[in-house]
Amino acid sequence: MVNINKFKYLIPIFIILVSVNGINAQIELHSYIDIGENNVSEGIFIKNAYRGSYQYQKYDIEAGLQFDLKSNNPNIPTGIDIIGLREFSVKDFPFNIKGIFILNRFSDLLYETNWGVRVETRKYEHFLFELGTNFKTYTINSAAREEYNINKSDSKLHENFNLVYVLTAYFKPHDNGWNVGLSCTNIDYYIINQSTNPVFNLQMRYKLKSNTTLYLESWYKQAGIFNIYANYFGYFFRGGIKWEI
Repeated sequence: MVNINKFKYLIPIFIILVSVNGINAQIELHSYIDIGENNVSEGIFIKNAYRGSYQYQKYDIEAGLQFDLKSNNPNIPTGIDIIGLREFSVKDFPFNIKGIFILNRFSDLLYETNWGVRVETRKYEHFLFELGTNFKTYTINSAAREEYNINKSDSKLHENFNLVYVLTAYFKPHDNGWNVGLSCTNIDYYIINQSTNPVFNLQMRYKLKSNTTLYLESWYKQAGIFNIYANYFGYFFRGGIKWEI
């Protein structure tokens, strides 16, 4: 059973979102569960995430936390991300610029951080495009450095200017009450894959009420699909709900 203390990590996020409430602002809460398997998970894994976003005029800030409910990872809080967004329009071409930070605690020996920027547009009503770059750092944590006698100066590996992308095609326009879409991407909330390792995401959503949306997604990943050889890596299913306040 997961320790109830995990929810203490949500308190700062909700305090920030509520404290900056203003005129014409919108708050959205979001929760989902992932269930799947891959070549390194040693069986079925289950993840749970909670997210909150605050939108005011052309600005949006979003933050989230991920918890491993069942996995071979000894960490329970395993992911944190923050996304800041600003809307722009140039000659009737709307687009958003996003700044991102991700912390992925995928191991008890090392963790991964990502900083990046992406440009997103929904100009075309049946498509979503995102393109950007990120700076990734793998860091061996202090406990592992002490156990294996690793110098702090040798504990980091940097990957700079990695390509990130999202291409999604939708059956219905973006603002329709229900929709089905198919994405090819190398990013998710708490992980950024190599550009040669895209994930395919079949997604379905349905607006249950004016402020409540249900969704279901299936994700499938091949390793090295843009290389000469490609191999199966893993899959997972995601089910979630969004509330607009």
